[in-house]
Amino acid sequence: MIAEQYGIAFPGQGIKAQTLLCALWAHVRHPLVARLLTTFGAADPEALDLGDTSVVQPATFAAGLAAADTAFGPDHCPPVALGHSLGELTAAAYAGFLRIDEGFELAVDRGRLCHDQSRRRPGAMVAIVGADAGELEWLRRSVVAEHGEILDVAGLNSARQTVLSGAPEAVAAAVRIAEEQCLRAEVLPIPGGFHSPLMMDAVPAWRRRLESADFRPSTTRFVSAIDVRPHTDPVQVREQLARGLVLPVRWHEAVRTVRDLGVPGLVDAGPGTTLLKLGRRARILEFTGLDALPEPVPPG
Repeated sequence: MIAEQYGIAFPGQGIKAQTLLCALWAHVRHPLVARLLTTFGAADPEALDLGDTSVVQPATFAAGLAAADTAFGPDHCPPVALGHSLGELTAAAYAGFLRIDEGFELAVDRGRLCHDQSRRRPGAMVAIVGADAGELEWLRRSVVAEHGEILDVAGLNSARQTVLSGAPEAVAAAVRIAEEQCLRAEVLPIPGGFHSPLMMDAVPAWRRRLESADFRPSTTRFVSAIDVRPHTDPVQVREQLARGLVLPVRWHEAVRTVRDLGVPGLVDAGPGTTLLKLGRRARILEFTGLDALPEPVPPG
Protein backbone atom coordinates (compact mmCIF):
# COMPACT_ATOMS: atom_id res chain seq x y z
CA MET A 1 0.00 0.00 0.00
CA ILE A 2 1.54 3.33 -1.05
CA ALA A 3 0.27 5.10 2.08
CA GLU A 4 2.62 2.90 4.11
CA GLN A 5 5.55 4.45 2.23
CA TYR A 6 4.50 7.96 3.28
CA GLY A 7 5.65 9.69 6.42
CA ILE A 8 3.19 11.28 8.82
CA ALA A 9 3.10 14.88 10.04
CA PHE A 10 1.26 16.55 12.93
CA PRO A 11 0.53 20.29 13.34
CA GLY A 12 1.02 22.59 16.30
CA GLN A 13 -1.55 24.54 18.26
CA GLY A 14 -2.07 27.30 15.70
CA ILE A 15 -5.34 25.69 14.59
CA LYS A 16 -8.59 27.64 14.52
CA ALA A 17 -10.81 26.70 17.43
CA GLN A 18 -13.69 25.64 15.19
CA THR A 19 -11.40 23.35 13.18
CA LEU A 20 -10.12 21.70 16.34
CA LEU A 21 -13.65 21.37 17.70
CA CYS A 22 -14.82 19.60 14.53
CA ALA A 23 -11.86 17.21 14.71
CA LEU A 24 -12.66 16.33 18.32
CA TRP A 25 -16.32 15.69 17.49
CA ALA A 26 -15.28 13.49 14.55
CA HIS A 27 -13.37 11.23 16.96
CA VAL A 28 -15.35 11.82 20.14
CA ARG A 29 -15.64 8.06 20.80
CA HIS A 30 -11.91 7.48 20.53
CA PRO A 31 -10.34 6.61 23.93
CA LEU A 32 -7.83 9.45 23.68
CA VAL A 33 -10.54 12.07 23.12
CA ALA A 34 -12.54 10.53 25.94
CA ARG A 35 -9.49 10.87 28.18
CA LEU A 36 -9.13 14.51 27.15
CA LEU A 37 -12.73 15.22 28.16
CA THR A 38 -12.28 13.44 31.49
CA THR A 39 -9.06 15.33 32.21
CA PHE A 40 -10.80 18.68 31.85
CA GLY A 41 -14.15 17.62 33.31
CA ALA A 42 -15.97 18.29 30.04
CA ALA A 43 -19.16 16.49 29.05
CA ASP A 44 -18.38 16.92 25.35
CA PRO A 45 -15.97 18.91 23.11
CA GLU A 46 -18.24 21.98 23.22
CA ALA A 47 -17.47 22.32 26.92
CA LEU A 48 -13.71 22.66 26.35
CA ASP A 49 -12.11 26.10 26.45
CA LEU A 50 -10.32 26.01 23.09
CA GLY A 51 -8.93 29.49 23.65
CA ASP A 52 -6.80 28.25 26.56
CA THR A 53 -3.32 26.96 25.71
CA SER A 54 -3.44 24.48 28.59
CA VAL A 55 -6.45 22.84 26.91
CA VAL A 56 -5.59 23.41 23.24
CA GLN A 57 -2.24 21.60 23.35
CA PRO A 58 -3.51 18.25 24.70
CA ALA A 59 -6.65 18.63 22.56
CA THR A 60 -4.53 19.01 19.42
CA PHE A 61 -2.41 16.03 20.47
CA ALA A 62 -5.51 13.88 21.09
CA ALA A 63 -7.28 14.89 17.87
CA GLY A 64 -4.23 14.20 15.71
CA LEU A 65 -3.47 10.80 17.17
CA ALA A 66 -7.13 9.75 17.17
CA ALA A 67 -7.40 10.61 13.47
CA ALA A 68 -4.19 8.75 12.57
CA ASP A 69 -5.18 5.71 14.64
CA THR A 70 -8.59 5.61 12.99
CA ALA A 71 -7.08 5.85 9.52
CA PHE A 72 -4.17 3.44 9.89
CA GLY A 73 -4.85 1.25 12.93
CA PRO A 74 -2.61 0.68 15.96
CA ASP A 75 0.21 -1.16 14.14
CA HIS A 76 1.07 1.50 11.56
CA CYS A 77 4.84 2.10 11.28
CA PRO A 78 5.52 5.04 8.95
CA PRO A 79 9.07 5.51 7.67
CA VAL A 80 9.26 8.95 9.28
CA ALA A 81 7.23 11.08 11.67
CA LEU A 82 7.57 14.80 12.20
CA GLY A 83 5.61 17.63 13.71
CA HIS A 84 5.30 21.38 13.81
CA SER A 85 5.91 22.82 17.30
CA LEU A 86 3.62 20.88 19.69
CA GLY A 87 3.21 18.41 16.82
CA GLU A 88 6.75 17.16 17.53
CA LEU A 89 5.46 15.63 20.75
CA THR A 90 2.55 14.06 18.87
CA ALA A 91 4.94 12.69 16.25
CA ALA A 92 7.29 11.26 18.89
CA ALA A 93 4.41 9.42 20.55
CA TYR A 94 2.99 8.16 17.26
CA ALA A 95 6.45 6.95 16.20
CA GLY A 96 6.73 4.90 19.37
CA PHE A 97 9.39 6.84 21.26
CA LEU A 98 7.02 6.91 24.22
CA ARG A 99 3.64 5.43 25.08
CA ILE A 100 0.60 7.27 23.79
CA ASP A 101 -0.83 7.71 27.28
CA GLU A 102 2.44 9.14 28.56
CA GLY A 103 2.61 11.40 25.51
CA PHE A 104 -0.84 12.71 26.38
CA GLU A 105 0.23 13.49 29.94
CA LEU A 106 3.27 15.33 28.57
CA ALA A 107 0.97 17.34 26.29
CA VAL A 108 -1.13 18.29 29.32
CA ASP A 109 1.96 19.40 31.22
CA ARG A 110 3.41 21.23 28.22
CA GLY A 111 0.15 23.10 27.73
CA ARG A 112 0.07 24.11 31.37
CA LEU A 113 3.70 25.25 31.34
CA CYS A 114 3.19 27.29 28.17
CA HIS A 115 0.01 28.83 29.57
CA ASP A 116 1.66 29.79 32.85
CA GLN A 117 4.77 31.17 31.17
CA SER A 118 2.64 33.25 28.80
CA ARG A 119 0.91 34.82 31.77
CA ARG A 120 4.25 35.67 33.38
CA ARG A 121 5.77 36.98 30.13
CA PRO A 122 2.99 37.82 27.66
CA GLY A 123 3.67 37.41 23.97
CA ALA A 124 2.13 37.08 20.54
CA MET A 125 2.97 35.63 17.13
CA VAL A 126 2.55 36.88 13.58
CA ALA A 127 3.09 35.25 10.18
CA ILE A 128 4.77 37.51 7.62
CA VAL A 129 4.12 36.51 4.01
CA GLY A 130 6.02 37.72 0.97
CA ALA A 131 9.29 38.84 2.55
CA ASP A 132 12.64 37.38 1.60
CA ALA A 133 15.25 36.82 4.31
CA GLY A 134 16.73 40.30 3.99
CA GLU A 135 13.40 42.11 4.09
CA LEU A 136 12.26 40.04 7.05
CA GLU A 137 15.40 40.75 9.06
CA TRP A 138 15.18 44.47 8.26
CA LEU A 139 11.61 44.49 9.54
CA ARG A 140 12.54 42.58 12.70
CA ARG A 141 15.53 44.79 13.53
CA SER A 142 13.51 47.94 12.85
CA VAL A 143 10.98 46.83 15.46
CA VAL A 144 13.63 45.89 18.02
CA ALA A 145 15.38 49.25 17.52
CA GLU A 146 12.11 51.14 17.89
CA HIS A 147 10.69 49.29 20.90
CA GLY A 148 13.60 47.48 22.57
CA GLU A 149 11.35 44.43 23.00
CA ILE A 150 11.92 40.79 22.05
CA LEU A 151 10.92 39.91 18.51
CA ASP A 152 12.48 36.75 17.12
CA VAL A 153 12.05 34.30 14.27
CA ALA A 154 9.82 31.51 15.57
CA GLY A 155 9.01 29.56 12.44
CA LEU A 156 10.37 29.16 8.93
CA ASN A 157 7.30 27.67 7.31
CA SER A 158 8.23 28.21 3.68
CA ALA A 159 10.51 30.26 1.48
CA ARG A 160 7.99 33.12 1.68
CA GLN A 161 6.30 32.66 5.08
CA THR A 162 8.07 33.34 8.35
CA VAL A 163 6.57 33.53 11.83
CA LEU A 164 7.82 36.13 14.29
CA SER A 165 7.28 35.82 18.03
CA GLY A 166 7.77 38.27 20.85
CA ALA A 167 6.28 40.91 23.08
CA PRO A 168 2.75 42.03 22.10
CA GLU A 169 3.92 45.60 21.42
CA ALA A 170 6.67 44.33 19.14
CA VAL A 171 4.29 42.08 17.22
CA ALA A 172 1.86 44.98 16.76
CA ALA A 173 4.71 47.12 15.41
CA ALA A 174 5.75 44.29 13.06
CA VAL A 175 2.23 44.21 11.63
CA ARG A 176 2.28 47.97 11.06
CA ILE A 177 5.70 47.96 9.37
CA ALA A 178 4.81 44.93 7.26
CA GLU A 179 1.71 46.70 5.96
CA GLU A 180 3.77 49.78 5.17
CA GLN A 181 6.08 47.55 3.12
CA CYS A 182 3.10 45.93 1.32
CA LEU A 183 3.69 42.61 3.04
CA ARG A 184 0.89 40.46 4.40
CA ALA A 185 0.88 40.02 8.17
CA GLU A 186 -1.47 37.65 9.98
CA VAL A 187 -1.54 37.55 13.77
CA LEU A 188 -1.81 33.91 14.80
CA PRO A 189 -4.45 32.56 17.23
CA ILE A 190 -1.73 31.65 19.73
CA PRO A 191 -1.71 33.53 23.06
CA GLY A 192 2.00 33.52 23.75
CA GLY A 193 5.47 34.29 22.48
CA PHE A 194 6.36 30.67 21.75
CA HIS A 195 9.67 29.70 20.13
CA SER A 196 11.30 32.85 21.45
CA PRO A 197 13.42 33.81 24.48
CA LEU A 198 10.15 34.63 26.28
CA MET A 199 9.81 30.88 26.88
CA MET A 200 13.29 30.27 28.27
CA ASP A 201 12.22 30.32 31.92
CA ALA A 202 9.90 27.36 31.28
CA VAL A 203 12.64 25.14 29.82
CA PRO A 204 14.07 23.74 33.11
CA ALA A 205 10.66 22.49 34.28
CA TRP A 206 9.85 21.11 30.85
CA ARG A 207 13.22 19.36 30.65
CA ARG A 208 12.70 17.77 34.07
CA ARG A 209 9.28 16.55 32.99
CA LEU A 210 10.69 15.05 29.79
CA GLU A 211 13.48 13.35 31.74
CA SER A 212 10.90 11.70 33.99
CA ALA A 213 9.18 10.14 30.97
CA ASP A 214 10.09 6.72 29.59
CA PHE A 215 11.53 7.43 26.15
CA ARG A 216 12.62 4.36 24.18
CA PRO A 217 14.15 3.54 20.78
CA SER A 218 11.98 3.26 17.68
CA THR A 219 12.49 2.02 14.13
CA THR A 220 10.48 4.97 12.81
CA ARG A 221 12.74 7.94 12.18
CA PHE A 222 11.81 11.15 13.98
CA VAL A 223 12.69 14.13 11.81
CA SER A 224 13.04 17.11 14.08
CA ALA A 225 11.93 20.51 12.84
CA ILE A 226 14.31 22.00 15.42
CA ASP A 227 17.64 20.61 14.17
CA VAL A 228 16.20 19.25 10.87
CA ARG A 229 17.88 15.87 11.36
CA PRO A 230 16.47 12.34 11.51
CA HIS A 231 16.70 10.65 14.92
CA THR A 232 16.19 7.13 16.23
CA ASP A 233 17.98 7.74 19.55
CA PRO A 234 15.37 8.56 22.24
CA VAL A 235 17.86 10.78 24.07
CA GLN A 236 18.14 13.02 21.03
CA VAL A 237 14.37 13.05 20.52
CA ARG A 238 13.89 14.17 24.11
CA GLU A 239 16.49 16.91 23.69
CA GLN A 240 14.82 18.34 20.59
CA LEU A 241 11.49 18.42 22.43
CA ALA A 242 13.13 20.35 25.27
CA ARG A 243 14.80 22.91 23.03
CA GLY A 244 11.67 23.29 20.93
CA LEU A 245 10.05 25.60 23.47
CA VAL A 246 12.54 28.32 22.53
CA LEU A 247 14.17 27.52 19.19
CA PRO A 248 12.44 28.22 15.85
CA VAL A 249 10.49 25.62 13.88
CA ARG A 250 12.47 25.08 10.67
CA TRP A 251 9.59 23.40 8.89
CA HIS A 252 10.68 24.11 5.34
CA GLU A 253 14.07 22.51 5.97
CA ALA A 254 12.57 19.55 7.85
CA VAL A 255 10.40 18.67 4.86
CA ARG A 256 13.51 18.80 2.67
CA THR A 257 15.18 16.35 5.06
CA VAL A 258 12.26 13.96 4.63
CA ARG A 259 12.62 14.22 0.87
CA ASP A 260 16.37 13.60 1.06
CA LEU A 261 15.70 10.42 3.05
CA GLY A 262 13.89 9.05 0.01
CA VAL A 263 10.39 9.22 1.50
CA PRO A 264 7.95 9.91 -1.38
CA GLY A 265 5.40 11.95 0.55
CA LEU A 266 3.81 13.02 3.82
CA VAL A 267 0.33 12.61 5.24
CA ASP A 268 -0.99 15.58 7.22
CA ALA A 269 -2.82 13.85 10.07
CA GLY A 270 -4.35 17.11 11.28
CA PRO A 271 -6.31 18.46 12.94
CA GLY A 272 -6.86 20.92 10.13
CA THR A 273 -4.97 21.19 6.87
CA THR A 274 -2.26 23.72 7.75
CA LEU A 275 0.63 21.41 6.92
CA LEU A 276 -1.09 20.14 3.79
CA LYS A 277 -1.45 23.69 2.49
CA LEU A 278 2.15 24.57 3.31
CA GLY A 279 3.36 21.40 1.63
CA ARG A 280 1.40 21.92 -1.55
CA ARG A 281 2.62 25.49 -1.88
CA ALA A 282 6.25 24.52 -1.32
CA ARG A 283 6.15 21.51 -3.68
CA ILE A 284 9.15 19.89 -2.03
CA LEU A 285 7.46 16.49 -1.98
CA GLU A 286 3.94 15.06 -2.21
CA PHE A 287 1.51 15.98 0.58
CA THR A 288 -1.90 14.47 1.19
CA GLY A 289 -4.54 14.43 3.90
CA LEU A 290 -6.01 11.43 5.68
CA ASP A 291 -9.21 11.79 3.66
CA ALA A 292 -7.38 11.69 0.31
CA LEU A 293 -4.72 9.01 0.60
CA PRO A 294 -3.35 7.86 -2.75
CA GLU A 295 -4.55 4.57 -4.16
CA PRO A 296 -2.23 1.55 -3.97
CA VAL A 297 -0.09 0.98 -7.03
CA PRO A 298 -0.65 -2.53 -8.50
CA PRO A 299 2.52 -4.69 -8.51
CA GLY A 300 4.34 -5.16 -11.78
